[in-house]
Amino acid sequence: MTQQKKTPLLLSWHKEFEQDKEIIDEQHRAILASINSIYYLFLKGEDNNLIKHLMMLYSQLQMHFKTELLILRQHESPLVSDYEHQAEALLTSLLDICDVKNLDHQTQALFEQFKKWWQAHLQLHQQITPYLFKWDGDFCRVVA
Repeated sequence: MTQQKKTPLLLSWHKEFEQDKEIIDEQHRAILASINSIYYLFLKGEDNNLIKHLMMLYSQLQMHFKTELLILRQHESPLVSDYEHQAEALLTSLLDICDVKNLDHQTQALFEQFKKWWQAHLQLHQQITPYLFKWDGDFCRVVA
């Protein structure tokens, strides 16, 4: 029996990343999956669709940041401006990279930035997680 090679991942999900808020955990897992898919495409030389996948990741990140900011604002968290700054910095740099015509020289820097962002986001979560547990609202309400 031949052993299959594992697909390399840039970022791995670990149980200790869980925030015990389903919406946040699902968004985090989806973001990591997208980053890993972009990394995989790059390694396989399929970077002709890289911009499209980066823009899909951009949309996921926007939604995630809006979700967490909604929770922080509802609890008048003092962390809102720090969170907004970190989110805006990543989104802006992602757009800047997508504007570059030749991604080859930018791609390694992009992957390093993803790693740094994820570590910083997890550190920020150590501060914002208490606000997530205070929040018990619904994101979508269906009015009959």
